[in-house]
Amino acid sequence: MRIMLFLIILISFIATEISAENVVPGPQSSKEGILDGMLFNGHVGPKGGAANDVDEVYFQNGQFHSKSCNKYGFGSAPYVVSQNGNSIIFKAVTHSTKHGQIVWEGKVIGEEMKATSIWTKKRWYWFDAHEEFWLEGRLKKE
Repeated sequence: MRIMLFLIILISFIATEISAENVVPGPQSSKEGILDGMLFNGHVGPKGGAANDVDEVYFQNGQFHSKSCNKYGFGSAPYVVSQNGNSIIFKAVTHSTKHGQIVWEGKVIGEEMKATSIWTKKRWYWFDAHEEFWLEGRLKKE
């Protein structure tokens, strides 16, 4: 019985160690994210349309932030990433108490970032909001 218990604990420990090796910092992580310290300046537009605004997007302390969304009450949000060759793919969901949520998905390759965002808001008095945007930016160098 003791040997069986020992083996179960040992296998559990080994499985935990193996699965923790490839973890990339993300939500609720106290570690910095892989994109932390990067700031991108770029243009924003509606899906299928021309640019109609500028934005500054940055990654800091495991958080994603879009500066142009400040005026609508959207703050920073944890981001998660995956890597595919030289591409870093990220995702974040920002929230505003008045204006709903924005789901961000993007890709960073070198000094270039391309992303999409989908803004949604449930409304009881009107049609629910659902708008899609694109963002293309370049890494700001200090």
